[in-house]
Amino acid sequence: MSSLESALEPLFEWLSVNPGWAGVIIGLIALTESLALVGLIVPGAVLMFLAGAAVGGSNIAILPMLLWAMAGAIVGDSLSYWLGRHYRDQLRTLPLVRRYPQAMDRAEELFLRHGGKSVVLGRFIGPVRPVIPAVVGMLGMPPGRFLLANVGSAIGWAPAYLLPGIVFGASLALAMEVMGRLVAWLALGFGGFLLLRWLIPRIDRPLRLLGNRVARAIGRHPPPGDWRRWLHGPHAAVRALRHREGWLWWLALLGVIATLSRAVLAPAPAGWERGAVALFDAQRSESLQAFAWWLTQAGGSLPIALATLALAALLAWQGQARRAVHALLGVLLAVALGLALKHGLGLPRPAALTGTAGWSGAYPSVHAAAIAALVTAWLTLLPLSARGPYRGLMALAGVGVAAVAGSRLVLGVHWPMDLVAGISLGVVLGALPALAATGKRRPPRFPAAVGVSAGVLVLATAGAAVLDWPDPLDRYPPGSPWPEPAGQRLGLAGPAAPFVAVIEANDWQPPGPGWTSPPAWRWQSALRWISPRPDAARLPVLPRWHAGHRPDHVWISVGENARQRWVLRAWQARADDGERLWLIDLERAVIKPGVLLPRLRRYRPDPAQVDALLASPASSRSWMPPKPPLLMTTTRSPG
Repeated sequence: MSSLESALEPLFEWLSVNPGWAGVIIGLIALTESLALVGLIVPGAVLMFLAGAAVGGSNIAILPMLLWAMAGAIVGDSLSYWLGRHYRDQLRTLPLVRRYPQAMDRAEELFLRHGGKSVVLGRFIGPVRPVIPAVVGMLGMPPGRFLLANVGSAIGWAPAYLLPGIVFGASLALAMEVMGRLVAWLALGFGGFLLLRWLIPRIDRPLRLLGNRVARAIGRHPPPGDWRRWLHGPHAAVRALRHREGWLWWLALLGVIATLSRAVLAPAPAGWERGAVALFDAQRSESLQAFAWWLTQAGGSLPIALATLALAALLAWQGQARRAVHALLGVLLAVALGLALKHGLGLPRPAALTGTAGWSGAYPSVHAAAIAALVTAWLTLLPLSARGPYRGLMALAGVGVAAVAGSRLVLGVHWPMDLVAGISLGVVLGALPALAATGKRRPPRFPAAVGVSAGVLVLATAGAAVLDWPDPLDRYPPGSPWPEPAGQRLGLAGPAAPFVAVIEANDWQPPGPGWTSPPAWRWQSALRWISPRPDAARLPVLPRWHAGHRPDHVWISVGENARQRWVLRAWQARADDGERLWLIDLERAVIKPGVLLPRLRRYRPDPAQVDALLASPASSRSWMPPKPPLLMTTTRSPG
């Protein structure tokens, strides 16, 4: 250990006593370790290991420390990139750089060989790590590509450098027990990321080549003649297969067909949809409901109408009457077709809202269709020449559309597939301005019209929320603070196993000795799930939900076999008359060693075990569901 590391040992001891400063210290270490020039003399890997050991030996939460390390690494590399971009060739003349010419040469060679991937690779190569961001900035790497590589590599770098020290600091025995599998999981994660980076271009290129061949097969120009004008749109849509945006349009069309077929053939919501809606109902506080309601106003009738009219009016004023008509027509068709499907299919909404207080059918979400159509029309009217900024705008637009559509799920008024159908319908019809521009060689450039329309949408959304009109907040259903009393548990994946009993009592505890609380979910206990020798008494219980609620009480009972335990969960519910009920779930879990994760098998109890469990004088059984047959399931994920 160097003298610098020895001098910093008291700092890490103080860190365990003052956890409030832990994140700041770790962020500063990550920043200096990644900073150009400074990182050449700072032993960052050793310091990060020591910081992780200090965190592991205390009760400091791991996730904030990882976020601090990621933030420090991102800021450090960004500063290094700015130095290289600002000083260019003058960077080599700095005194500290002249002392390490090999690092600069290796970094430049790495960039010339691997391009943007060098930022990711350089993050994990010691001598090059603090130099490669400055070199790529000096050699002119675009800021957008650097930021993407910088953030992506920092997400993998922080756990790789902190977790070994954390595990070591928590327990030497635990470190020796799980270190091999932890390294294996990190290697799998990093390898999966590299495989994805390698695979995506090799999928994208054949698709675009196929699109080019199809486009050449149908011809460069649509069929001539006035009576064949109806072929212009399909012709442009097929030729759009040459570009990624065109494939997205066809994917949206496939989404419309798939969701419509499902709505006609299987109109009932899937189990996972019921579980998702129940989860948001359970988590929807007044503040979350108000925030989601503000978001959902952006897809409301008044803001969408004003923003669409502003877009069409400005396009017409600029002499683009045809594009104005198609932009207006695309949004109107999305809304009109969505309303027609609502009334024609009449699929029920969550919470039995259909037909009450002005609520129509569920499928599709007209809010999602309207905002997707308008945003798609915006994107078709923006310059296409600068591909990098345009793709950034597409990503930003996608996040905005997903947020507005997702607010309908948070508010509990739509099923997830309604949102998929609405977004797909909006994208398909919102592309009408692009289809109308077929045959035009110059790309459309109407950022002023798009900017004015976006401004009108924001102002109209704020006005509708402030005025509480025409879509008032009080028409939306409130959250559900209590799970519904039912004979069957509703998990996140849909209906699950029946409850073994429903008990009426003010409070309920499992009778008899042997029932204890399971280990709490902390990162130390979570690591035991990757141990090659699992111990049922030391493993935290995998989470379960009923109607979006976690159980109020969880107990375990471990016998002589260290790999078996009984798990008992109890949800508190309210009957219609206000009485307190307890929904009881009981299972026997058998945990065996696996390759990278333990093998977990769950068994339903037999009636005799249930009767013994419920033999409590302090409670009265108000209802008992039919005894299910013995059931065995194999799973590794929460239900």
